[in-house]
Amino acid sequence: MIEGTVKRSSDGGLEAWISVSVIDAHGELQRCEVIADTGFTGWLTLPEADIRRLGLAGGGYRDAVTASGNMERFDYYETSVSWHGRLHEIEVFQSIDQPLLGMELLEGSRVCVVARDGGEVVIAAE
Repeated sequence: MIEGTVKRSSDGGLEAWISVSVIDAHGELQRCEVIADTGFTGWLTLPEADIRRLGLAGGGYRDAVTASGNMERFDYYETSVSWHGRLHEIEVFQSIDQPLLGMELLEGSRVCVVARDGGEVVIAAE
């Protein structure tokens, strides 16, 4: 089970924050704080600073539709994450600012969010 907390963003919205373990360039698990985002269909996005800190090797470029509906090109990186006790090979898109965990990782999970500042986030394997 993965647990987190709902936090109020700088623009006043609510965000479901959790911690995910990502394999760095040395094969070590590193914790990254991310927002669980059911509107994001991919695996994970991380800001450039986190990608550099982890030393992730570039995989290339992918075109993707953003939340605004625009098609954009993103750098992506290949790594693994520990998710529900298992390692999963994933693609990480480089984001401008928001670290997001998307539906590819959430697939097969039960997500419970108490939608208030300080509320509990629980993600359990089905």
